[in-house]
Amino acid sequence: MTLRQSMAGLHTWGGLLPSWLLFVILFAGTLACFDKELERWMRPALHVPATSSIEADNVRQWLDANVEGPLHAYWLHGPTEREPYWKLGWEKDGTGERGRAVFDPATGKPMPDTLGGEFFFTLHYNLQAGTIGMYIVGLAGMFMLVALVSGIIVHRRIFKDFFTLRPQANGQRAWLDAHNLFGVIGLPFHLVLAYTGVAIFVATYMPAGAMVAYDSDPLTFFEEVQGGYHRNEMDKPVGELTSLDGLINDARQRWNGGEPGWLIVEHPFDASAVVSIRRLDPSRIGSPQDTLNYDATTGEMLHQQQAPTSYEAYMWMVGLHMAQFGGQIVRLFYGLMGLAGCAMLIAGSAVWIRKREARQSKGIQVVRALNGAVFFGLPIASLTLLWANRLLPDTLTDRAAIEGWCFALSWLAVAVFACIGHGQPARSSRQMFAALAILALGLPALNAIVAPQGHLVASLTRADMTLFGIDLVLLAVGLLCGWRALAQPETRPARERRMQEVSP
Repeated sequence: MTLRQSMAGLHTWGGLLPSWLLFVILFAGTLACFDKELERWMRPALHVPATSSIEADNVRQWLDANVEGPLHAYWLHGPTEREPYWKLGWEKDGTGERGRAVFDPATGKPMPDTLGGEFFFTLHYNLQAGTIGMYIVGLAGMFMLVALVSGIIVHRRIFKDFFTLRPQANGQRAWLDAHNLFGVIGLPFHLVLAYTGVAIFVATYMPAGAMVAYDSDPLTFFEEVQGGYHRNEMDKPVGELTSLDGLINDARQRWNGGEPGWLIVEHPFDASAVVSIRRLDPSRIGSPQDTLNYDATTGEMLHQQQAPTSYEAYMWMVGLHMAQFGGQIVRLFYGLMGLAGCAMLIAGSAVWIRKREARQSKGIQVVRALNGAVFFGLPIASLTLLWANRLLPDTLTDRAAIEGWCFALSWLAVAVFACIGHGQPARSSRQMFAALAILALGLPALNAIVAPQGHLVASLTRADMTLFGIDLVLLAVGLLCGWRALAQPETRPARERRMQEVSP
């Protein structure tokens, strides 16, 4: 058996078995490229640009008045071009319970809660399942690397086939052409993203070395690796806290006008309280590790982080994967390559089915049901989440959690429908395309009713290309899915006549 032959089975099964999980990761990652834009779309209060009416000290005052202590830490971030608002998060001491608030720049009050674009970012890297989800995603990333490398070996004419697309050929040939096309288009991108996606969490996946070397004290390990600063609690009450806005201005001066990013306050109820201010520079691939640490009561600078070169290289890999640099052009490129990866997985699964359906191999119905449940289920659930965001009342308790339930239940409904209708794949596909078309085309119309400042025409009028672009994509997706839903399935005689016409 040659190397190419031995890789064929590895590519087939190493690609098929994790393909549904990889689709979830790639699709969520594609949407996560625009998480901040989706966050703004999902918050109507942000549709009309406004200068923030509050500052860091106002955010801390709201925290003191509305969140019961003691807190282990809290963190806040000021307005940026993509996120024109203050956001706040906190963790309670002892319980580890976390919360967050996002403030309306016009009124200074917290906006109604929503899952926002961050939901897709979390779904991408841990499937909304915490540490266990991170391990599952890491394993899927390893499978993706194996499938990509074995695919390069298996396809002898991979780059020649890149220029060959025969949509009028028989089903298996057409799908294989599509699989090769989308695979080669995104090959360097997918290799880099699969590798960096695994590499940036290597300390989580394999913690044994650090735990042994640092006596089971991971905090000390990360401090040394990052060149960070930590001050142990003194178990004494904290004095009067210094102004956060004053510390931000001091950081700007030390950075010669550089802008601050995250501001983190550790042990805010203890005399050891420390305020850490990280520098923000979205023009760089790797986020700068310039961090200033201040005493929270006196305002004295305690430490200036000097990250080792190795950690800066690590952060460069993180930045390359996260796509938070380079502006919208880079994010659009990442988004298109992510969609190419999704199309590659769909086409590869179709090749597997077409190759085996003539001899009715075992497992075809299971694969068809999984295809419908995942390849249609996740997009439908994502659109349902956006519908829920627009329809749920702002005053609803646990509004974000209910959005999550709408997402999960709609996905479950599609999965059940896919299992029931797998015996008639063409019919069930048209029906799910129709559902996608209705949901996608209906959102811009619903937007015009419930979000009058964020619909297509209003956004275009004030040249707000972010909101306009999201609605435009929804219309394009809706029209494409509607066309597929209305397309009539090809009969066997017509297929045979077409094959005779295209045959040499």
